[in-house]
Amino acid sequence: MNNELRKVILSDLLKCSYCGFCEWICPTQYAMDNYRVFGPRGRVNMIILFLREGLWSDILVESIYTCLLCKACTTQCPAGIEIEKDIRLFRQLLEIENVIK
Repeated sequence: MNNELRKVILSDLLKCSYCGFCEWICPTQYAMDNYRVFGPRGRVNMIILFLREGLWSDILVESIYTCLLCKACTTQCPAGIEIEKDIRLFRQLLEIENVIK
């Protein structure tokens, strides 16, 4: 199940061209100090790095769990990525794999 879930998330997120259209509408984008990590594009990048390279950090968890799941970014994505859905699935993956410490 974990590998299938990883594939589902990664296949959707790899459609991202990092255009940034999703960022202006994100309510958490500029509310945090390191705002690049706390916007949709930063979250997408961090999830991809984790799934491909296993790169783990506390900032990854903070970034993923500060997302409001409001779907605002999804409405702006020209590639049709369901960012909110992928973040929700990624949260499930973190719990399944018992990654959160």
